[in-house]
Amino acid sequence: MRKRHFFALGLFLLATGFIVSCSKINLATELGQGLIPEVDNIHTFDTTLEVETFNGIFTAANDSFRSSFEFPQILGKIDNDPIFGKTDARLYFQVSPQTKTPFLNEPSKLQLDSVVLVLNNTFIYGDTAMPQTINISEIAGSNDFQGDTMYLLSKQMTTAGLLGSRTIVPHTLKDSVTVIDFKDGTADTTKVANQLRVRLDDAFGRRLLAYDSAGANDGYSTDSVFRSKFKGFALESAGAANTLLGISMLNAQLQVYYRYENKTTAGDMDTATTFFNFQKASSVTLTGNENGSSNYIARDFGGTQIEATGGDAIADPLVYIANTPGTYATVKIPGLATFPNSVIHLAELQMESVFDNSDTTFTSPENMFLDVLDSTDHKYKLVPYVFGLTYSSGYAITNFPAFYSVNSSGNGGHNYYFKKDPQGHLVRQWRFNITGYAQKIALEKVPLFDFRLYAPAGVGLPLGDRNPVTGESKFSVPQSGNLFGMSAVGRVRLGGGNHQGQKMKLRIVYSKL
Repeated sequence: MRKRHFFALGLFLLATGFIVSCSKINLATELGQGLIPEVDNIHTFDTTLEVETFNGIFTAANDSFRSSFEFPQILGKIDNDPIFGKTDARLYFQVSPQTKTPFLNEPSKLQLDSVVLVLNNTFIYGDTAMPQTINISEIAGSNDFQGDTMYLLSKQMTTAGLLGSRTIVPHTLKDSVTVIDFKDGTADTTKVANQLRVRLDDAFGRRLLAYDSAGANDGYSTDSVFRSKFKGFALESAGAANTLLGISMLNAQLQVYYRYENKTTAGDMDTATTFFNFQKASSVTLTGNENGSSNYIARDFGGTQIEATGGDAIADPLVYIANTPGTYATVKIPGLATFPNSVIHLAELQMESVFDNSDTTFTSPENMFLDVLDSTDHKYKLVPYVFGLTYSSGYAITNFPAFYSVNSSGNGGHNYYFKKDPQGHLVRQWRFNITGYAQKIALEKVPLFDFRLYAPAGVGLPLGDRNPVTGESKFSVPQSGNLFGMSAVGRVRLGGGNHQGQKMKLRIVYSKL
């Protein structure tokens, strides 16, 4: 059953402040945090520790993310990302009639005008000018497709035949088009934008008109009867493409335009529109259960730099992070385990993107995150000792931007900063603040765990602190409701621990005891 509990999220930083460098420029002022002592190399020092980075690829065995109709659904293909290879995103969903008698007369007195599938487009990722063909097929009746199940991104369904197709230029979806419907028996003209509208085969529309609510051709008496007649839609991109489309399931709709014989005037034909909607769990159909939805997303890293560097014990100079289902990097900081007893004012894991021309088409993920693998119980957890807690009918972690060393005024609301690389290209820089954890390692010698850097569409993680008051309770990441559940979109190539020009490093500002 679909059952999810979300905690309000955030992160609380235990450090007293930040600085930009060993100069008198103070990052604490930039971020509105408390000031720290000036680096004078007498009492307060600024140093960096080497890190080691190792690329990895998520597989079905270590990626359990499941799609939900509440999340943005992804449709389309990327055939030519020169660094990250290919992506294939397909969409499966059901619609239902709103009543047991969706049409205004019996089948023999109905005539089809057209049948159109309508989906709301929420965003476009990739090459917005490259044409893309969307095929709409019927899901084969043999598939087990339930409305109360959240499916893995690896879930694929067989199809029973093509229902319709349309070739689009993605950026034109934002253009307004005029639509006429006859929902109330009279023509209603409206302008709509950001819609993917695909006319389906007339034979499919006539099939819907032919179903009745009783007798041998019953198709509408119950939801299970309708599902036995029509399992649902399967959408995929055909041919060459380089774009992913964001689709909202909450507004998915099948529109049937038809004429019917007026029951009060024999031979008089009127025009009407009937809608078959995607039904969410809180608004089930009059005929039964809510509708099923599933988002299949597959990556193909064949022949890419990722495939050549991932899964071995050799430290990598370049780190590749792709959003779910994607890739990750293990980050080791061996020098932190032996750092001398000190008051640590700032411990910040810094990294930046390595420019490629394709970055302007395929942008970086907004959901970059860092956690740890607790070697004592082999579980991934939030970085220890950097989260504060509040309690109100449940625990919540607070001050999330501090973990990224950012605030909304300093970086435009992103969890990264923009900077220039040595060649003058504009790149992104991430700064993960792990000061509280570094302080505990230096003073109390708590275990140093390996870090995991990745871009999760959605994950639940417990606190990494020793014996936390929250126990095994998990907190949802990403924190933002706009980002939670956002899969496939975003990838970035970063300088690793041994990169020559843009090295990942741990910066520490400290005072000796």
